[in-house]
Amino acid sequence: MRSGLFAWLLIPAIVGAVLGAAVDPLGLPVIGLPRLSAVSLLDGQAYFGRLEDDPFSDMVILHDAYYFQDAKSTTTNTSVGLAKRGSEVHAPLDGMRIRRDKVLLIEGIGLSSQVATAMAADRALRGTP
Repeated sequence: MRSGLFAWLLIPAIVGAVLGAAVDPLGLPVIGLPRLSAVSLLDGQAYFGRLEDDPFSDMVILHDAYYFQDAKSTTTNTSVGLAKRGSEVHAPLDGMRIRRDKVLLIEGIGLSSQVATAMAADRALRGTP
């Protein structure tokens, strides 16, 4: 009787420990303002947006992606020039899938940073939330 009860307690504890180690609690979506991330690739390119990171996938997905552009050619009147991904010749759809082995680092972006301010200004110009 005790061994059955012990198994019912032990198995969920082990599964919880394994899953808990694989999930970054800071990466989980929060209620309120969206979290922005910077994704730097091994080739030196950097993208900014809302990161969807499934720890069990070999891909990360960056939604609402931006990348650096010459600040003189932007209309946001900010010191940081960002271009919204999707305006390229091939008109990519939202949801940039990046192979995890090509990622150098992922960092959170402060909502008061110059990058976040430039993204917000671009969204305001486009009329998107």
